[in-house]
Amino acid sequence: MLLLRLNRNKALYQSIMLRPRRLENTLNYELKKFLKIRLDGMTLQEVQDSAKEIYAELDTAVKEEPADNAEKPDEEKELPAHGGKRADHDQLPENIKAIWTQNAQRWKKIKELYNTCLGIEQPCDLAESLKVLKDTWYKYKSEFARYDAYDTSQKENAATEVSPAQLAKNIANAKSYISKALKKDKLQKMNAAALNANDEKTLENYETLRENVQQRVDLLLDNEQAIGDDIRKKLIDGGVIFQEDAPSETVRPQKEEEK
Repeated sequence: MLLLRLNRNKALYQSIMLRPRRLENTLNYELKKFLKIRLDGMTLQEVQDSAKEIYAELDTAVKEEPADNAEKPDEEKELPAHGGKRADHDQLPENIKAIWTQNAQRWKKIKELYNTCLGIEQPCDLAESLKVLKDTWYKYKSEFARYDAYDTSQKENAATEVSPAQLAKNIANAKSYISKALKKDKLQKMNAAALNANDEKTLENYETLRENVQQRVDLLLDNEQAIGDDIRKKLIDGGVIFQEDAPSETVRPQKEEEK
């Protein structure tokens, strides 16, 4: 009766009443979709209103994208909802320059989620994918805001604030963190799972790990710590961004006895 009040699907209600044991899992699944919406503090109408709002933004953004954008490398793509690269882009730190490439990947995911959401009619089915779409879209915009607002003096100030001893410690910690993230292909497996997932938690867990690893990689590159081709490939497979002119030598994951 609760499910019938929520989705008004009389055919499904009658099927469950006739075969309650056989359709128990279906009943639980359908109810949990509504539960997630309620736990997020939303109603079905609010889900629909939220969808209309973000669809309007994305429809404009999709129309802005050049037709040949998909054929270009990520670094050269013209990304919508942004004014373009800074004049001093090539002089920016690696982690700030990498925002462009990272957002190119986010934009691809945004379009996939957008098309998926457009094909979903029922708000109860739409809510989860819509939430992931909104989170990815807002992350895309906030990262471009960080890119645009970056003060080039920050790097110089940061360098003067860190002592040589502390820097050496930071580098050692970064190598150790990268080693752990690559152990048993953890980062790569989480990346593969995230690409095929529509649930927020899987994407959030992967993005958190990827960004943490990216920060450590940027620290190594900013301090001329070379990274070996085998490690580089694993990192790239995990979604970490490298610039073309970054060093390519040897930063080896620490062995267990060194940690």
